[in-house]
Amino acid sequence: MTASQSKLAIGAGCALVAVVVLWFTLFRPSEEARIQKTLDRLAKAVSVKADDNVIARAGRLRSELKEIATDDVSVDVREISLDVTGRDKVVDGATKAQMVFNSAAVELTSMTIKVDDAKTMAKADGVAIVTGDRGGERKVDRRDVHFLLRNDDGWRVTSIDVRSASSD
Repeated sequence: MTASQSKLAIGAGCALVAVVVLWFTLFRPSEEARIQKTLDRLAKAVSVKADDNVIARAGRLRSELKEIATDDVSVDVREISLDVTGRDKVVDGATKAQMVFNSAAVELTSMTIKVDDAKTMAKADGVAIVTGDRGGERKVDRRDVHFLLRNDDGWRVTSIDVRSASSD
């Protein structure tokens, strides 16, 4: 290899490194965006599909929560006296929502996400809007929600606190 070829190879290598760094800087989602994606997956997972049966719902919840929640995730929904720790107990509690709603969609809005400086823990506060069909009647509830998340090879929910509903 000649000196000019060596310089060309070094220049190409430096350009490649610069492109990779630029891509990570400009196009990689922010921590807040990654957390929002996790929370959106959670909202979709706990929604109740009209044609769901209990077994299918539990399986879907179990599969999705394995990806987005820690093993020791805790959930507190004071309104229905649900205060559980552990993914399996959360699945059992969330599956019971199907007994209340024929169908229900959950949307998280007004989210405020705060990530610690080390980017290992985060808090998220917002409003969950639950639009559901209960006994043939459409019902919309707004609930303040608080989440804690841990960055463990991706953002995972460690705690969910759901306040009492306000209805429309």
